[in-house]
Amino acid sequence: MNKPKIKFTLLTGFLGSGKTTFLNTLLEQQKGKVNFVIENEFGSTSIDNALVKKNYNQLFELNNGCICCSLDTELIAVLEQMIMAENLPENLYIEASGVADAGMLASIFKREDIMKFFDLQSIIVIVDAENFEERVTEIPEITRQLVAADYIIINKEDMVQSSYISMIKRHISEINPFAKITSSKFGVIEKGFFDSTKNINEFNRLDFESRESKNGHGMKSIAIEVVNPFDKDKLYAALTVTMFLHYNQIYRIKGFAKIEGSDDIILVQSTGNKVSLTKHEYLEGEDPQPVLVFIGRNIERQGLERILRNLYSTVKY
Repeated sequence: MNKPKIKFTLLTGFLGSGKTTFLNTLLEQQKGKVNFVIENEFGSTSIDNALVKKNYNQLFELNNGCICCSLDTELIAVLEQMIMAENLPENLYIEASGVADAGMLASIFKREDIMKFFDLQSIIVIVDAENFEERVTEIPEITRQLVAADYIIINKEDMVQSSYISMIKRHISEINPFAKITSSKFGVIEKGFFDSTKNINEFNRLDFESRESKNGHGMKSIAIEVVNPFDKDKLYAALTVTMFLHYNQIYRIKGFAKIEGSDDIILVQSTGNKVSLTKHEYLEGEDPQPVLVFIGRNIERQGLERILRNLYSTVKY
């Protein structure tokens, strides 16, 4: 009998944003279930483990490095230990270090051997409202975290004016137009926030300023309509090579595309440097339009169009 997959949630955000406080909120909501936690701190001494409330069954510590890079081998060892346990956890929460590359960490869970046992639910990023504007322009790790996120929580809303929260939301939406965003005080958010991500029709209505936008943080979003179907293998290969060669420029790819020999619209997205093409089960009334959005620094429409043009002769711009 196959064991059920372990539901995995990645929690990240820069130093001092309130990740541990929010982790306690998540654990309180899942109290009564079998919850495992992995705590990752960049230094050699663990502090956060003492702050996590005892609403978990087992806690693992990975210190003195970042689990998305220098500690990835240790992470794999912990995951192997976990899946060998007689009683599997229902939920796994990883609180990554403040400098973690959320996309690269999540891509570990996109490995075929890992996906057999773990089901990535979402990437949640906590933002410090007090320091966001100052830090996002100086610390590239924050931008990487934001671009990878499914949900973004602007914490410490009580420490700034409501108009400033609105401004932060606008800036974050420019960096990551796909994420669902809210604000919080002490990690408390409205009920039902995680019930769904952005509606597909909301994604299709995104204003990319004539399908190309660049914000004050140096990030650019370029959306390219792709009306003709792709060969699935060629599309996967081309985007995988693109992410591998240009990972320091292209932070994320997401969108919908048609595939030759099928009437389905598939979801195209990158996680770290891994690309996935999956059939998307959209809701009644949703109408996904074929468009690919590239987000990154110093990216240019002409180069991206060339990549797609090599896959077939006609691309609508």
